Amino acid sequence: MLTATRPVLSFLPEPAEPAGKPTYESLARPRFAVAAGIVSAAAVAGSWSLVSVPSRPAWVVVGTCCVLLALIDASTTWLPLRLTQASWLLMVLAILLGWSLGGGWQLVLRALAGAAIAGGLYLLVWFVTRGGFGFGDVRFAPVLGAAAAAYSWQVLIWALTLGTLAGGLQGLVRLAGRRPGAFPYAPAMLAGAYLAVVVDSLGG
Repeated sequence: MLTATRPVLSFLPEPAEPAGKPTYESLARPRFAVAAGIVSAAAVAGSWSLVSVPSRPAWVVVGTCCVLLALIDASTTWLPLRLTQASWLLMVLAILLGWSLGGGWQLVLRALAGAAIAGGLYLLVWFVTRGGFGFGDVRFAPVLGAAAAAYSWQVLIWALTLGTLAGGLQGLVRLAGRRPGAFPYAPAMLAGAYLAVVVDSLGG
């Protein structure tokens, strides 16, 4: 992750309407790469010890691609489409690997349903709020939904609930600090997924 971060950032095309955001290439610095590597390593190690063996490949994708996406969003308020699409592909491969590790078709079906539920829910909210948050979050949601449901339905429900609560709390803090406007939502979604795994492990 540490060595891959800088070339990946340099490779990403900029959005058509950057709105003055920092460029992805400007993030390709040792400080950002080291931070991404540390967070990713902690995320993978933590989830590896908590989730079931068949769902571990999916959570490795979350701990690498999704962590990098969330950190980019936190720095720029944008989620790069190309990297998001790469995370979709890697999640498909991870789910197939989970199937071969004993998860069977039940894991595959749960992951597909989880991706559809999470993506559909965020798409619905996006329509209802008329673009109240970025469409990148809609594209980001299925990856988290697939990983959460690959583990269990309970984790999916917790991930969606806690991600929403974390995002709402973040919004309230910004309003209290008189900082209205768009803010990065992917970190809250990602935090919700990991908190869901922790809550599930404590309940078990």
